[in-house]
Amino acid sequence: MISSNSVLRKGGMQMEERAGRKGLAFVFFLVGVFLLGVGVSLAQQDAKLDLKTTAEKEIRVRKDGKMVLERLPVEKANPGDVLVYTIDYRNAGRIAVEDAVIVDPLPRGIVYLANTAEGPDADVTYSIDNSRSWHKPPIMMPVKKADGSVESKPVPTDRYTHIRWVIKKPVQPGQTGRVQFRATVK
Repeated sequence: MISSNSVLRKGGMQMEERAGRKGLAFVFFLVGVFLLGVGVSLAQQDAKLDLKTTAEKEIRVRKDGKMVLERLPVEKANPGDVLVYTIDYRNAGRIAVEDAVIVDPLPRGIVYLANTAEGPDADVTYSIDNSRSWHKPPIMMPVKKADGSVESKPVPTDRYTHIRWVIKKPVQPGQTGRVQFRATVK
């Protein structure tokens, strides 16, 4: 094995100085990369959105002679049951989270109920292709008719794969919020 010093000495003093500067530049480069990584890591710690998802079943019960909707934790769900998925979020960081994005994949065995996704100050979009693209409803798709012509038809909500909320206002440190949607069990 040849040490860097023995190689540098062969070329004379001028190469040794140049190589020394290159080596020093490389060390500064490594220190810079390290500090950048630390800075990104600290920034990620400063902006932190904690999420908690709950699923509840909506049931109709009679109270005081009136039928009302109540929510119960999901222990067992049957076809046709309406489930409410709620995502509570909290900025656990030290700085505001700008343009917070919450993406929820729709669980297998459920069908999203149209127009039920909501969240204050949130733009809601949907995916039908496993989050590769996002659309506002109605999501249209080309359908070939019997005569060979093509028309656009709305995609049924059972083809939705993900829901995305983009929170338009900054989420301040300690601030909480909630987004939710409803779905039926297949």
